[in-house]
Formats: sequence, structure tokens, C-alpha cells
Amino acid sequence: MASVASIDSLVLDLPPSCVEFWPLDPEYAVVGTYNLEQSNDSEEKTESATERPQSRNGSLILIHSSADLILSKIVQTLSTPFAILDVHFTPTQHGNPHLIGAASSTGSLALYELRRPDSNASALEHQPQLEHVQTLQYVPENTLITAFAWHPTSANVVGITLSSGEVMVCSTKGNDAQANLVSLPSHELEAWTLAFQPDGNGLLSGGDDSVLRYCKMFDEQMDSRSTWADRRIHGAGVTAVLPLGRDIVITGSYDDHIRIIHAPSVGRKIVLAEMNLGGGVWRLKTLSEPATLLAENSENSVEVLLLVSCMHAGARIVKILKNLESWSFEVLAKFEEHKSMNYGSDVQPNHHGKSRTLISTSFYDRLICLWSL
Repeated sequence: MASVASIDSLVLDLPPSCVEFWPLDPEYAVVGTYNLEQSNDSEEKTESATERPQSRNGSLILIHSSADLILSKIVQTLSTPFAILDVHFTPTQHGNPHLIGAASSTGSLALYELRRPDSNASALEHQPQLEHVQTLQYVPENTLITAFAWHPTSANVVGITLSSGEVMVCSTKGNDAQANLVSLPSHELEAWTLAFQPDGNGLLSGGDDSVLRYCKMFDEQMDSRSTWADRRIHGAGVTAVLPLGRDIVITGSYDDHIRIIHAPSVGRKIVLAEMNLGGGVWRLKTLSEPATLLAENSENSVEVLLLVSCMHAGARIVKILKNLESWSFEVLAKFEEHKSMNYGSDVQPNHHGKSRTLISTSFYDRLICLWSL
């Protein structure tokens, strides 16, 4: 297992919680930050004051990494009246590569567009800029949207998980956001993560109750075969979910383990492989196309590479290997320069066979690091 060193780094003004490269121009990345405002120590602690919701703010930061792999500068800092827990550009198949969503600490999904000025602008002025488009207030402001995902086939649909434990499917179209909510089976504690199946027909979610849930989309009956919940596999909260192929799900947990789970719609859920990564497995991203090669009935040997954000253990590059009926994990590389929680990491798209460029963050030391494989 190789240890990787950073190429460059930046210290931000606020703690970074999430990051994603811009698929349209991968030299740019957007970082979301999360700041819990400190209360005034001299303030009298009355009952009403202690019950007052905690105040949070944040920002979206646009970063440019030049062709020689240097974090050359922060292009833009856009302050927000809420903290940001998750950011995602719309999938390329949706047809708007400029749109990015930000999940907020005040129950809303804020939409922004990242665009360049017209072609007549000077080189300095030609840098892209984030512009606010709309804020969709889905739930009360004292509820955090902990994560969200764009639907893979419906451009105006997102899934969200909430600090209340709820899981919802929402529309981004129309003026009345609350009129377009579909509630799915909830978690008993905070819901931390979700993912649509690649065909969009089902949604998986994980929560602080250590439960992995599945719900078939658009099934009005919601019978026992269209929804299930597994409570026995994970030893702590489920914090990452990544569907790969038919009935195969990769999960991460506070119990420091990454797992490959065979999760058919009916029947027992089975752990095919698991590994302790030394830190809570907060997020999973693919570095290689999983396609449908990982379908259970594939007879080929298949490898999938993952970028894993491991909270207090830094970032890991993990290989999934399937060989006939055998599944396994192997840690190929680790990045451990972060001194606090690594919540957000991403890999630069469109590497075309060249070395991969990655960005990772750590929370309390407000650090962003650029590294490559």
C-alpha cells in the first residue's frame, strides 16, 4: 500500500465539508463549507436561548487547478446564510452541465449555475463564476439536508436525506417546493446518505440507526417486496451507499468498515467482503466505470477502483476485485496528510489514461489538498 504526498494545498477560512470537480471543465472544483457559529459566552443561558437552533453559515468556493496540477488560486468565494453539507453537479445526461446543487443546514436545496462570461471578456475576466439560481425550501429551517442525489434519468428530481431521519424524493421544478415531496420509509435517527439505483427505479439510504434501507420507486402499493430494511449487517451508522450492478451494494459505516453486500429485493442480505479502513467510511466515489460488469452473474474478472473518504483516517484508494464467485478489497494507496475529518474528496474526470488528479479535504484544520496517482 503506497502512501501518497500532496502536490499542493490550501487553507480555507471555513471548514470544508464536500467537494466536486466541474465535469464540463475539470480544472475547476467547487467546495462547500460548514461553519457552526459560536455563541456569545456572555449571553445569559435562559431556557429559550438553550432551545434556540444552532446558527450555521457557509460558502461555496470555486477553485482552479492549473494544467501543472497546482491549486493556483481561489477564483470565487460565495458566502451563504446556511452551512453546506453536500454538493453535486447535475449528471451529464440531464443536459445542463452548468447546474450544481448544494444541500443546506436550513432544510433547503440551493441551485447555482457555473458559467463563463462572454467570449469578449479578458483572460482574467473569463474565469467562470457561480450565480445563484433558486433556493428550494423543502422542509422546516431547523432540519438539515444531510445529503442529496440527482435522479439518474429524471432531470427535475432529487432525493434527500434529513437530520430528522426522513428520506424524500422531491421535484426541482415549480414554485411550491413542498407540494412536490414524496416521503419514503424513514430512519429512526439521522439519515446520512442515499443513492438511486443506476436505472432510477429504486433508492437506497443509510442512517445513524445502523440501518440500510431500500425502497422501489413509484410503487404505490409499497408492499413487502418493494421495500426492505437491514438492521444486522452494520455495527454503527450507515454513512455511504454505492449501488454497483444488479443487487450489489457497497456501503460505508461509522464502524470503520467498507462492505460489499448482495442485496436482492427478496431474501437475506449477505456480506460478500468487508475491510476495516481505520476510519469511518463517510463517502465513496468511483475512479473507474463500474458499468454492469459487477452484476452477480458476470463470469468475468472485474476490477473497480474507489476513492474513499475515511474521516479521521484520511483518504484511501481501494480496489474491488470480483473473480468468479469471490469478492475482495485491496487498499492500493492512502493519503494521510489531513489532521482532522476527511469528509469530502473527488477525482478529476476525463483523465484519458493519464495520472489521476484528486482533491481531498479535512474539516477542523480547513485544509484542501491536491494529489495524484
